[in-house]
Amino acid sequence: MNAILNGKVSNTLTKMSLPISVGMLSTFLFQVIDTYFVGQLGGNALAALSFSSVLYFMIVGLFMGLAIGVSTLVGKLIGEQKNKIAEHTIILGLVICLLSTTVLSVLVFLFSDQLFSLLGATPEILPLVQQYLNTLLVGLPLLTTGIMAGSLLRANGNLTKPEVIMAIAGVINLILDYGFIFGHLNLPELGIQGAALATVISWVFIIVGMTVLFIQDNLIKLNYSITSISVKMLTKDIFSISIPITISNIISPFTQMFITYVLATHSAMAVAAFGVAGRVEMLSLIGIMGVSTAITPFIAQNLGAKNTVRIDKAIVFGGKAAFYLGLIVFIILFSSIGNIAQLFSEDISVVNYSIDYFNFISLSYIFYGMFLVTTAILNGLQNPGKSMKIMLIKTFVFTFPLAIIGSYFYGTTGVFVAIGLSNILGGIYAMYIMRQVIKSLNTDLKDKSIINDYKNDFVSIIRH
Repeated sequence: MNAILNGKVSNTLTKMSLPISVGMLSTFLFQVIDTYFVGQLGGNALAALSFSSVLYFMIVGLFMGLAIGVSTLVGKLIGEQKNKIAEHTIILGLVICLLSTTVLSVLVFLFSDQLFSLLGATPEILPLVQQYLNTLLVGLPLLTTGIMAGSLLRANGNLTKPEVIMAIAGVINLILDYGFIFGHLNLPELGIQGAALATVISWVFIIVGMTVLFIQDNLIKLNYSITSISVKMLTKDIFSISIPITISNIISPFTQMFITYVLATHSAMAVAAFGVAGRVEMLSLIGIMGVSTAITPFIAQNLGAKNTVRIDKAIVFGGKAAFYLGLIVFIILFSSIGNIAQLFSEDISVVNYSIDYFNFISLSYIFYGMFLVTTAILNGLQNPGKSMKIMLIKTFVFTFPLAIIGSYFYGTTGVFVAIGLSNILGGIYAMYIMRQVIKSLNTDLKDKSIINDYKNDFVSIIRH
């Protein structure tokens, strides 16, 4: 039985979200582990990692957008039982991903000095940025192709094994980080470059593991001539859905780049703290991002099968999951961020900036969760244009103007407050757009009262 099309909606989405969250946890651990160990090398090394990560996440976001677009298209084709076209789409998507990442990595390598100088990296920090990023770029095509492969495996119903691969890669990265950064385990002491090398080796494991899973699942049969693939038509289909998603995906790291630039005008340690906060934030939002990732192929397959009742139930599940998980994240971070920040740096300035960041932002994660889930639902409904519109409004109408104003009048504190406000306003706007989409779908969900639904949940919790 295909659980996506026939299983109980809440159970299926929970079972999809959990392994995805574990896999994401492992992926983000690459960066968190690097942050922890590099933090032992000093504030400049941590700032260099923060500068490098801004560009790294922009590139990864670019190709995650492509992966989401291709897997969403594949999921819909599977729901429509067009399996051969789905296979052709998989092959073309992987080739596009590998070739374009390779070209982009070369371009970044050639112009990285100029780029990071523009971002505000000082002469003391720039050599450290080069040591880390140049090594990372060598293996980047392996990571993006691995992410694409994992996304395609999930779209085909293989939810657990790709995440196991990512988890094992996280352990490999942890061990090699300890060895290469500090010269332990009979490995050379390479400092910040060792952090990048450890990550690249773990990416090699990812691509090998995903290749094995593709063979096991017989996902690509190749029982036909490659020339029979309608490259022009499928490329058009891939990019028609992937381009808006990709734009949405790179806006977030582009925003990080902008915030990094603004903070760099105040303090290099504020940049370091922003890097630490970003990694803590990623780990904290794992559950919400797991639901967001799972809900896109779920809705895409049911859209292909024209199962609107299951789509309605998925939308309700996604909204509630985002709200309650965001509430939990707020409580945990607001109450314990001081202890968490001290794990990543002994520099008191970095710790204090990190504490300020979460004091002003943690409450906004409730709304940011709604924002993430809404964009994922719209992608599953093959409506990435509205998803992109939400992201553009949040970034250019809320985040950028508020950050500039906040920075001018209140320095780093004003920037942190601006980020929190933009999360809240972006979440409210996303919910407004989602309500419009629900009305246009003309299903039973359009008459459902969201406020009464949450009120009933709270009453049920109190009674128990």
